[in-house]
Amino acid sequence: MGPLVRRPAVPRLRLPVALRALALPNYRRWALADLVSNTGSWMSTAALGWLVFDVTGSAAALGAVVAVKQVPSIAFGLLGGALADRLDARRVLPWTQGTHAVLAALLAVLVHGGDAHLWHLYAFAALTGTIGVLDGPSFGRLLGQVLGREHLSNGIALGSITHSTGWVLGLAAGSVVLAGPGASAVFAIDAVSFAFVALTVVRLRPDLLHPLDRAVRGADRVRDGVRYVLGSRQLVVVLGAGVVTGAVGRHFQVTMAAMADGVFDGGPGLYGRLFTCFSVGALLGAAVAARLRAMRLPVLLGSAGAAAVVQATAGAAPAVWVFAGAMVAVAACSIVYDTAVSTTVQLLAPGHLRGRVLAVQGLVSSLASIAGAPLVGLLTDVLGPRAALGIGGGLSLLAVLVAACVLAGGPAAVARSVRTEVVGRRVVVPSPAPAPVAA
Repeated sequence: MGPLVRRPAVPRLRLPVALRALALPNYRRWALADLVSNTGSWMSTAALGWLVFDVTGSAAALGAVVAVKQVPSIAFGLLGGALADRLDARRVLPWTQGTHAVLAALLAVLVHGGDAHLWHLYAFAALTGTIGVLDGPSFGRLLGQVLGREHLSNGIALGSITHSTGWVLGLAAGSVVLAGPGASAVFAIDAVSFAFVALTVVRLRPDLLHPLDRAVRGADRVRDGVRYVLGSRQLVVVLGAGVVTGAVGRHFQVTMAAMADGVFDGGPGLYGRLFTCFSVGALLGAAVAARLRAMRLPVLLGSAGAAAVVQATAGAAPAVWVFAGAMVAVAACSIVYDTAVSTTVQLLAPGHLRGRVLAVQGLVSSLASIAGAPLVGLLTDVLGPRAALGIGGGLSLLAVLVAACVLAGGPAAVARSVRTEVVGRRVVVPSPAPAPVAA
């Protein structure tokens, strides 16, 4: 008889369905640290953007900083995922978060003394992007250990709430601190937030963590992660559709600004109100996702399709209040979709390959973002924001329909699945059984 394996204790705290992951003591600590970290990061993002624009007066220079931060993920992201699969995330993250804290503190000192130059800002962006190569996959692995399979989808959905809340709080607080104590205070606060996350990881209870296999030396090759993704039809389709939706189905900051200024003649004030509507929609979407007990493929494809339809029709909005409502709806659908994608990728990736699969997902996302933002901007400049929204939504919807066809086994299978069975007052639409999920 083999040795007994100690399982994480079942929490006694009873909470509503939408908050069930918070019953886990480790996740309560994680959620608080996640909120603090996101708030500090968005404050820092706002301050860094302001500093670059203040020094150069160039929007192109600001865009270059964003690109510089993404380059390490594209160049070394898969290697970082392979390394994360070998290492213990509980030991890696205090070091990576601590390094983030040191960098933010150094930048705070430079800015406070008036010694920060443009190259310092580029170096800061590049170094933080480089640390993120290992930091990101390690966070994904540890999150899986904190939540386990049962609470994974709910924990990711609640994470969307903390991300959206941190986004709103961070940008608001960042603007206030920038106008008051200045950028150096923002970076100092960011350094404290990173230190708080490092301390939280150290304080997680090991006996409540769910086991997750790690790769052994000699079996942690990058190509094994890529091969696994390419061998999974679900992962290929989900990530492939994500390339299209991430490239032309997002970047609403571009189209919202153009609609506010060029179509509705509202200027920056209207843009700010539209951005607020988008943020509210993100929070609503995260709340809906948290109430769902399972994030299956119909939820993923349905939310993606709904976001695409709303985006395509938003360009034809006859009045600003209609467009504002569309932004609330598209943000809500996008958050549900993002939550479903993250849950699907986590569940389909086996423990010893999870870091590499998450790294592939991050690489795909970065490539779509870098290619998509200029493309959406070009469409907006050449054809106008209404056409850009219509084209982006149409292409996203096409990608979702193709994904549904492939996952269902082809157009013929989709046609068969449309034959519905009426059960009482409920209409049940047959859907393809999901592929086996790796343990």
